Formats: sequence, structure tokens, C-alpha cells
Amino acid sequence: MFSNACSESQENRVDLSVFPEAVVKGFLEFIYTDKTEVLPEYAEDWLRIADMYQLDGLKTDAGAAIIKTLTVENALEVFRLAHTYSVEDLKPKVTAFMKRCVVSHNF
Repeated sequence: MFSNACSESQENRVDLSVFPEAVVKGFLEFIYTDKTEVLPEYAEDWLRIADMYQLDGLKTDAGAAIIKTLTVENALEVFRLAHTYSVEDLKPKVTAFMKRCVVSHNF
């Protein structure tokens, strides 16, 4: 995880202070147990920390939690998150949801 020239590798220190406490606790739990409860209200934080530390399993879990909260109001934001953090399995689900919304409203 820290084998490249990132600051964590050079300083032998990880700074997680930019993340909410619930996300940090979940991140550490995931590292040790390979599972955690992903809280959808911190969706972007979960994806950012998973992307930052290359934890694809956590990224997948975060995507699964986020898709459960998908609404017409947040669909574009969820798609942006999926694209920004390369959550490839989330993008087609959001796209299909948006298509269904457009068809059902006869746009």
C-alpha cells in the first residue's frame, strides 16, 4: 500500500485527519477485518479514502451502500462520485436508473 514515493511512505506516517472519525474507524476496521459498515452519509469520504489507499473492496462496499440511497435528486451526484473515484460497477447502475427515470417521465 505504501511502496511508492507518496508522503506516507517517505514520512512513515499516515494522516487521516481530513476524514470524519466514523470513516477513519471504518477504514481501520476494513484494513484488519476486510469488512466494515459503510455509512452512506459519508459517501464521498468513503470513496476518497478507498481510492487514496487502493482498497478496491472498500470502494465496492461503498458503492453498494451508495446505490441503496439512489434517488432522482442525487443521481447526478452519485454518477459524479462513481466517475471521479472509478467505481466501475456503480456507473452502469446509476445510468440505468437515470434512463428509467427519463422513460417513465416521457422526456
